[in-house]
This record gives sequence, structure tokens and C-alpha cells, in this order.
Amino acid sequence: MVRESLEATLEREFRAALLMTEGDELPFDQSFFDLGLTSLGITELKERLEYLLGCEINTNVLFNSPTIERLLEHLAERLLGEGHV
Repeated sequence: MVRESLEATLEREFRAALLMTEGDELPFDQSFFDLGLTSLGITELKERLEYLLGCEINTNVLFNSPTIERLLEHLAERLLGEGHV
């Protein structure tokens, strides 16, 4: 999986979880909670992403640095071996 594909997957799944359309702005640097996700919503999204990506996502990443940008960095490093993104 290349980074662009990973980013597209995250964007698609976050948009679906937040009931957003393609026309809605999805800020990658805003907290999941500020975007409107609850702890339950984040947990459900985590499970969906784990299934789609075939890897476990550390819960600390989701709750300690809760932005799409940080999650993308974490997953790119884990799945793609990128040292920095």
C-alpha cells in the first residue's frame, strides 16, 4: 500500500464516520473530538481501519494525538516503513 492509498482510505473512513460529503472540508490537523467523534465512534472507526488495513492500531495513538495527520504518520511508518513523512 502506498502512502496516497493509505491517506485516501483514512479520509474515506473518517468522512463516513462523520457523515461528511466529498464537498465538506476534512481538516487533517484537527482533533477527532473537535470534528465530532466520540470515544465510541473512534473505537468503531479503529476497528474498521484495523480490518481494512490488516494491522492493529495502538489505542494510545488515537487518544493521545487524536488527529488524522498523526494517525497517517503513525500508520505510514508502521505499514510503509517511512521514517518521516
